[in-house]
Amino acid sequence: MQNHSKIRVGIVGLQAGSSWAAVAHLPALRQLSDQYEIVGVVNSSLESSRAAAEACRIPWAFGSVEEMASSNQVDLIVVTVRVPLHYDAVKTILSHGKHVYCEWPLGRTLAEAEELAALARGRSLVAVAGTQARVSVALRKVAHLIKNDLIGSILSSSIRGWATPWGDTISNTKNEEYLRKEQSGADLLTIPFAHTLAAACDVLGDIRHLSAIVHTRYLKVKALDTGKVIDADAPDYISVIANLSNGAPLSIYFQGGHPEYGDPFIWEIEGSKGKIVLKAQTGHTQMADFTIHHYIPSGQQPALINIASADDRFGPHTNVGEIYNRIASDILHGTSSVPSFDDAVILHKLIDDIRLSSTQRQWVMTSSHGRILPEV
Repeated sequence: MQNHSKIRVGIVGLQAGSSWAAVAHLPALRQLSDQYEIVGVVNSSLESSRAAAEACRIPWAFGSVEEMASSNQVDLIVVTVRVPLHYDAVKTILSHGKHVYCEWPLGRTLAEAEELAALARGRSLVAVAGTQARVSVALRKVAHLIKNDLIGSILSSSIRGWATPWGDTISNTKNEEYLRKEQSGADLLTIPFAHTLAAACDVLGDIRHLSAIVHTRYLKVKALDTGKVIDADAPDYISVIANLSNGAPLSIYFQGGHPEYGDPFIWEIEGSKGKIVLKAQTGHTQMADFTIHHYIPSGQQPALINIASADDRFGPHTNVGEIYNRIASDILHGTSSVPSFDDAVILHKLIDDIRLSSTQRQWVMTSSHGRILPEV
């Protein structure tokens, strides 16, 4: 570890009060102020960097990612900009030997992710892909209960989720229009669906075979803030059926927008001795506050499963904070408890398997096997 007491963090992409970095990363880091010190910010211009640094009380404003990455004042660089910008930023950071935490998706394509993972692999660096649902206390609790035979062997599982902004409208043209363009690599399939898929594999085990439909329902989308109609070609409807490693069936269904009734996220896990049902008010499982119920065959009222939580209220920063806890441990002890770039490549491959199945209208045998994250 570095020869000073705290890990010094630089953030790529920070707008005070509104950006993901502001609502998730800043609060998470400030709650871990005994381990971390936020020292720098870089945006698309030095003027924007200075404005964010002043508003968020951050000492250094950098003019470029290159300048931040070459600074001896920074140990860990966090990439929170749009997905198409991930590749160049992360490649620059790795070339300067800095630890890096990149939000998911790691790259716009599998090829980008594979190249970045290869660059990180040969260096003694912590390289983190932000699949935060994988470290959710609630989901890790469910995985623990299943491993300890609460519901017996898994017989089947089904997931149903909804997520914005992939319905028939968008609210903010500046921030959301690019999410409706397939070439951006940031859409319903690669963001909320992929976060959920990564966590589901941790809980249920690997997927062996799958058959998928990836579809765009809304080719024209109205922007509510401007009134204009935009062209869209990114997926807004996904249906996957699969076989788990134990042979049990899994179905995952996601669509853009809000449900007309019921919860925006429902996950049922049926076992030989009972059932676990998770619900949340968003399909973005990387920042979902879950309720968990345990059903037993006798027909009694389901039991609410308590989730150990931090002292503060659950929010967008909660799972991000758990990632930072793990990063600090990995930097200090040389362990590998965070979702890594190599883990990200496995997820990118699974997403490409889903696309392939949908395009060819056939079952696909998956080629990669996931890694269960250790406890910290």
